[in-house]
Amino acid sequence: MFPRVFVPGIALLMLLDCGGGADSSSFSVQPEPRTVTVGEQLALSAQANVDLDGELEWEVEEPYGGGLRNSQGGATVYFAPESAGTYHLTLRAARSDGRRLKQTLAIRVLPVPGVEPAFTQVGQGGSVTFTATMKGLPRNTVTWQVDETNGGEIGEDGRYLPPIKAGTYHVTAVSTLDPQVSARATVVVGD
Repeated sequence: MFPRVFVPGIALLMLLDCGGGADSSSFSVQPEPRTVTVGEQLALSAQANVDLDGELEWEVEEPYGGGLRNSQGGATVYFAPESAGTYHLTLRAARSDGRRLKQTLAIRVLPVPGVEPAFTQVGQGGSVTFTATMKGLPRNTVTWQVDETNGGEIGEDGRYLPPIKAGTYHVTAVSTLDPQVSARATVVVGD
């Protein structure tokens, strides 16, 4: 007599392999990677790797995760929400043998950072104030930096004081919510 050993992962794997669950890799979806900016559109197409009985169905999982132009067929257009984040689309279909197919796709919606003015000129002894927008993030809070050594100074309020030396310099606004999101402006300092 053999002892009984229950391993949940193996039991689940056996269940999926025996047709007890949804097949998670039965669709080829384009484009890859799936990235879009807030408020933009992304055309998607899917092709089943097996014979289907009926049409492919698309669904956005999150309640405020964007929308779809159509929810059936091999192609759709995803409308990104106004908030950045990772959202999920689920594709479903029935195989010709009666099994159900299901695949979940992640779509990364990126914020749109900006600095105004994006380009400006200032004389030595003058100043210019920059403002930052981080469309898609809940707040526009940023940290400011001057990219070049000895390129002037910028305060927390975005007020830039140029250096004594004339030249072209850059200021960058980095989101405090997501340090990977930043925007850059160019300043030409004249004599």
